[in-house]
Amino acid sequence: MPQTAKLLLIIGSDREDRMKVSGGQLNIGASTDLHLLVGRDLPLHRTLMTRNFFRQQRAPDLFGYECILNLITEAEENGRVLDNLRKFIRGYPGKVVNRPEAVLQSTRDLVARKLAGIPGLVVPRVLRLRDGKTDVAQMVDRAGLNFPVIVRRVGTHTGRIVGRFDDMDALRAAKIGEGEHLATEFVDFRSADGLYRKHRVFFLGPRRVFRHMLVSDDWNVHASDRQRVMAEEPELIAAEERMFASVDGAFAEDVQQVLCAVRERMPLGFFGMDFGIASDGRVVLFEANATMNFFPLSPDPRFAYLARCVEPARRAFYELLGVPDEPVAAAARTQAHSAL
Repeated sequence: MPQTAKLLLIIGSDREDRMKVSGGQLNIGASTDLHLLVGRDLPLHRTLMTRNFFRQQRAPDLFGYECILNLITEAEENGRVLDNLRKFIRGYPGKVVNRPEAVLQSTRDLVARKLAGIPGLVVPRVLRLRDGKTDVAQMVDRAGLNFPVIVRRVGTHTGRIVGRFDDMDALRAAKIGEGEHLATEFVDFRSADGLYRKHRVFFLGPRRVFRHMLVSDDWNVHASDRQRVMAEEPELIAAEERMFASVDGAFAEDVQQVLCAVRERMPLGFFGMDFGIASDGRVVLFEANATMNFFPLSPDPRFAYLARCVEPARRAFYELLGVPDEPVAAAARTQAHSAL
């Protein structure tokens, strides 16, 4: 078969239950949707990386591809396929965006260590709770974590947690179930008005693109808060829209410096970062990894300004991939629900 595509997308998961066919296309859970920025007129091929990749099929020839884009972004539960990918691309001379070795270094606890010490950045301590090793409360006590503490299962995203525990008695009473968990110190990031603001920025190669500023009356900020809290508050909408005055977000200079320092320490070609800004102006890290969605945009016309981030992100993504930045259909630029 003649080689026509210059870009190869790698998808896959250790867990078969995360690979679902919808609308004739394969959806991979706990991944990223940044591939939706790639226009449909850009020739590309896809390869599905499985646990038994080298047994089930003949590995495709990598000759002719100028770039390999790794979309296996969740580090916690994809060790097998990421190791297979490492072997698969061994000796490949072209560009690899988000090498498997870098992805494996992007767990919450490893990122916390990597970013600790950046001036102006508050990095809550993260403790990995090994399954069956010892009592969870005892481990937290020995590590000296400060309460409140957030506990979540490894590999979970989109705000899913076991709970937030305000003291040791509450943690003991929770009876955390089986499986590996992470305990993270909670740092209060409420603004002066008592609301919580969660910012999201995407790092695409050397460039940054501001995605949103969600506002909530609860610390665990969700996308649903856009309608529940923000939609009927013109001041909150106007404040988020003002953030789009700059492609990388109209942040204060000290916040911009923190984000530059984060970029320097993270080995990933692309990733997203969620964070708050405390009342004293310091940036509070929530997470930084490649398993972060760019879409969907809100269909509510009051938030039409969100679409301003799509074109800058697409240009930065094409630059990162090293492929020609040719015009693509508007529908392909803003598709929100398509998947591999």
